[in-house]
Amino acid sequence: MRDDLDKILAERGAEALLLYSESFKNPNMYYLTRFLAPDPFIYLKRLNEPPTAVVDPMEFSRAQKESTVRDVRSYVDYNYVEVIKAAEDPRLGVLKFLASVATKELGKRTLISVPSNFPSMATDVLRGEGLTIRPMFNVIEKARETKGPEEIKEIKEVQKVAEKAISKAIDLIANCAVGPNGTLTHKVDGKRKPLTVAYVRAALAHLFLDGWCSAEEELVVACGPASADPHYHGNPEDRLKADQPIVLDIYPRSIRKRYWSDMTRTVVKGRASEKVRGMFNAVLEAKDTCIDALHDGVMGSDMFNLCCDILERAGYATVRGGKKIDRGFTHSLGHGVGLEVHESPTMSELYRFPLNENSVVTVEPGLYDPKVGGVRVEDIVVVTKKGCIDLTKLLTYLEI
Repeated sequence: MRDDLDKILAERGAEALLLYSESFKNPNMYYLTRFLAPDPFIYLKRLNEPPTAVVDPMEFSRAQKESTVRDVRSYVDYNYVEVIKAAEDPRLGVLKFLASVATKELGKRTLISVPSNFPSMATDVLRGEGLTIRPMFNVIEKARETKGPEEIKEIKEVQKVAEKAISKAIDLIANCAVGPNGTLTHKVDGKRKPLTVAYVRAALAHLFLDGWCSAEEELVVACGPASADPHYHGNPEDRLKADQPIVLDIYPRSIRKRYWSDMTRTVVKGRASEKVRGMFNAVLEAKDTCIDALHDGVMGSDMFNLCCDILERAGYATVRGGKKIDRGFTHSLGHGVGLEVHESPTMSELYRFPLNENSVVTVEPGLYDPKVGGVRVEDIVVVTKKGCIDLTKLLTYLEI
């Protein structure tokens, strides 16, 4: 949580924090300010002191009203125009302006933490101006791992939109007729047409917008053997077919609040093969068992290993130990969700850190076979002291 930021900075030996970025796409800047701006602005904070935001004059009034940072200042307070004019290149002038603000507010001897993705050009200019800059991994991201009540509430609201949309998509598939070669067909303007990936995606996106959410990334609608690739999104022209697994992996994002949710269901219109049914049962057992075992303090790597134990006992290969496999369980058990659809913490073999209370993570075991396709089921949960709360209320079933 944001209240942990000073503690995290102190543990890393940092005396201040500096960001320079827009906040539409940069989740860290939005997290720290709760102010959406398309152009870069400055955030700076001394250890154990309130933060300051320095914004373009055009954004000053709005930032004062909307940002959670109480000390909002304008570029004009720091002679922005004069600094830019004095530089041989306006782009360099912008970075020299950033250095002048940091020098005035933080000082040259202060050890200033910047995010690991801080622009290298900016780092060079700041250091050239005598500032002590140290890029650090996982400072703001560590604070973001645990969510406050309002953040969890926003994720819950997005998850409601996700469930409504995926339910409609499943109904659409279920109500199709089966045409030649097992192709699913539905009525459009009174005529029967093949059900395509593009049509299902469009239906999902419309339902997202109805709930003030957006589909900012290409949604996964994958059918048959092609769904054995976990991140195969499906070509728009692909036709969905009966008696084959259809993986629906959706991740809407709140347009207003910027939080994501994430869920996956796998369905078969008609009859699933024995192989697909076996994969589904093993995946479902792994998901349910891991959700029951998840709690504050459990290691992410231990959760991954538990999932692998279940799937290996069922006769499926896993990537545990760095094995190269072409079928079986080929990815991690889950990941954090918040202002990014994939964020820390994770439940993988390499994440040997505890999950903390109020982290929001997915639990998404999957099995994949290039001959028949993939089966993945994904719920999103909130970690608690003694267990977890499953935010995904939609029932899980295979055949429709």
